[in-house]
Amino acid sequence: MWSEEERLLLAGTSLESAVQAKMAALVREFEELREKTSEIPWCNKCWWDNDSLTLSDWIRLDAWFRSRSLELPTSGEVMVPCLDMANHSSAPNGYYEQTSSGDVSLLLRPNVQLEQGTEITISYGSGKSDAEMLFSYGFIDRDSTIAELVLDLEPMPEDPLGKAKVAAFRGRPVVRIWGDEEENIHWESSFLYLLCLNEEDGLEFKVLQEIDGSRSPLRVFWQGSDVTESTGTFESLIRSHELVEIFKLRAVTMLQDRIRQQLERLYGSEDMAESLETSTTAMISEDAKDSAMRLRRTETAILEAAYETVETEVGEHLNHSNSPKERALTQILENRIPEK
Repeated sequence: MWSEEERLLLAGTSLESAVQAKMAALVREFEELREKTSEIPWCNKCWWDNDSLTLSDWIRLDAWFRSRSLELPTSGEVMVPCLDMANHSSAPNGYYEQTSSGDVSLLLRPNVQLEQGTEITISYGSGKSDAEMLFSYGFIDRDSTIAELVLDLEPMPEDPLGKAKVAAFRGRPVVRIWGDEEENIHWESSFLYLLCLNEEDGLEFKVLQEIDGSRSPLRVFWQGSDVTESTGTFESLIRSHELVEIFKLRAVTMLQDRIRQQLERLYGSEDMAESLETSTTAMISEDAKDSAMRLRRTETAILEAAYETVETEVGEHLNHSNSPKERALTQILENRIPEK
């Protein structure tokens, strides 16, 4: 559990908003627990009299659970007796699997032989980024070579359909950015292709009236077709549209702006982070300091490389959208000239 000063080191990283949202959720959970149990005699005596149970306890409990819970195919997120005490390793010698009966088995990896007394370790999970490691376990694996981050996406304040897009989207409104072994940058975001569309393009949101007079949940329409169950497939849905290159140009331009915002936040908080790193009075542990500064360096490098990559993509889409008709349509859709 990090102190407030330690959390300041995360300013500008992809974890900043995630940690803020998590802390707000934990406060809500704790207050709900208090509200629903304060009238139960034993709860009131053991927890609430003399403030025996505090928010710090609740935060620590959540951290214990997240660092020890497992995701099972048929059971979801669980804690497994004994297995939850196994330490993780970047080079694990064991693994677990759920059996057909619903039990969980701890097994040695193929061709592994251990001496008596050797610790059995399991994997952190495939492909966890530095941010995911730090969020879930409180530290970063020094042997990790994963270069990846996830940024949240929000509609433009002036987008009249912005709230509807967020409400209707079946998934997290984020963009994932990562680098491969050749240091090439890639990105993916289902939400971005919905975010870049407007009513003039053929995007509509409706609440339909049912036969019994009730109102249906929010429905999404693209070019007149109901795509409510397919809001994560707009990259495919726009492919046959004559303005597909313009839509892609909008998407990469929005992404470039989002990357710029994140870099500006990182650059703007650099002096504060360096001051806290070298401070002799701040209550910051060496482990927290090392992990936070590594995260800052890693994400700055990824974002700087991503900005250059996306800038190239913007140029490519501009070239593809360079016919007189598409230029005129681009101007109309961006409200640069009035539509006739």
